[in-house]
Order: sequence, then structure tokens, then C-alpha cells
Amino acid sequence: MPLAKISKILPAGPVASPAHADTLLELAYLMTAVDGKLVQVEIDAFREIASRLHGTAATDADVTGFVDRFSGSVTREQIETRVREIAPTLPAALRDLAFKLAIGLALVDDDAHDEENALVGVLFQALALPEVRADALASQVRELFGGK
Repeated sequence: MPLAKISKILPAGPVASPAHADTLLELAYLMTAVDGKLVQVEIDAFREIASRLHGTAATDADVTGFVDRFSGSVTREQIETRVREIAPTLPAALRDLAFKLAIGLALVDDDAHDEENALVGVLFQALALPEVRADALASQVRELFGGK
């Protein structure tokens, strides 16, 4: 069921720029990694996100490669710094999607953490989303996941 919820957040097709797709993936990964654990349901959801954003089915090797590439930031401070660094590189048209994917991946394990909640604030600021817009997007995603 969590994968069905994630699929409702995903775009209809792949992202035109592979670099932008990777940035979206990294932001989503960082949101779930900030709590220090990566469980199977998060990996499965990440695979679904990667598949849609890149337009091809992500293999185990693809997922491992993404995780290896994105796991250089491990402390909360490193993750926040990385989010502030890469989020502004996304075009405005992808920023809502970035925010929704990150929140969705954080909620997919039914185990929200304070670290994830704090990173939501960092992410919406780094994406330059107005607070009202960020709140609306977060509410949409939380509603999909049962109001968590």
C-alpha cells in the first residue's frame, strides 16, 4: 500500500533532465536518511521514484548505486548543508514535486522522526517555497498517508 501512495505523488512520466531527476532523488533520499536508518519499504518506494523519474525500471544495482552516491552526507548537519546546496538548483517547475517526494518518502515507513520534521523546514526554505505553499503541499501528502 505505501507504494500506491508514493505513486500518487509521482509525475506522469520521466523528468526531462537526468540531472534534475537525480537531484529530486537525492533530496528524497536525504529526507529519509536523516533519521539514520533506511528500511525496506523506503528502499522499495525509492526504487519506484527512481523508475518514474528516469523512465526506466530501476534495478537493485541502480538503487544501490544511487544510495552509495547520495550517502556521503551522514550527519544531520551534513544533510542540511547538502539540501541547502542542491535544492536551489532545481527549476521552479520541479520544486513542488521535490517537496512532495521528500515528504512522501519520509512518511512511507509509518515512522516520522523529529529529524525528518526539522529537515522539512530546511527543504522548503532551500526550495524558496512560500510557507503557505509548503504547508499546502505537506498537507496533501500527509492526507495520502492517512494524515500523519
